[in-house]
Amino acid sequence: LGYLFYESRRAVHEEAMNRATQVLDNTVLRVTDILHSVEVATNNTDWLPTRHLDAPDSMFVYSRHILENNPDLNGCSIAFEPYYFKDRGKYFSAFSYNNGKTIQTTQEGNEHYDYFVMDWYQLCKLLDRPTWTEPFVDYNPDDIYSKEMIASYCKPMKDKNGEFIGTFSVDLSLG
Repeated sequence: LGYLFYESRRAVHEEAMNRATQVLDNTVLRVTDILHSVEVATNNTDWLPTRHLDAPDSMFVYSRHILENNPDLNGCSIAFEPYYFKDRGKYFSAFSYNNGKTIQTTQEGNEHYDYFVMDWYQLCKLLDRPTWTEPFVDYNPDDIYSKEMIASYCKPMKDKNGEFIGTFSVDLSLG
């Protein structure tokens, strides 16, 4: 009876471990697929802003467009260096936010929300390559923002001379 109990316990434990491993493997594949789709969506659109640097208002259309075509994303920023568009002032970032029902678009950045020091802007500038940020809660007291924890995939934008001009960033809700 003791031997039967021992073997049954071992078999149940082994089956539970196999099942847990399968569930974890499937979850890893799903998360990897989501992250990859975010990167693909960004890579397929990031050329638009740098192609139309003479039309700053078009940045609002592009940030909105990426959310319309990718409903899993909840935010997109096309943010430029200080005074890049001299007539627009120090801050110019076209930000669109998908709250699940509508997509809102605004010009992000002001004295209370200095995006130049945010991870989603600084990381790819300093590393000079696309990167994911650590999860964070974005808070902009004067404008629209995501009220849930997000991670951002950010790509540096460069002009024809290879100079850094800003960041193309998309947000993915951890939910």
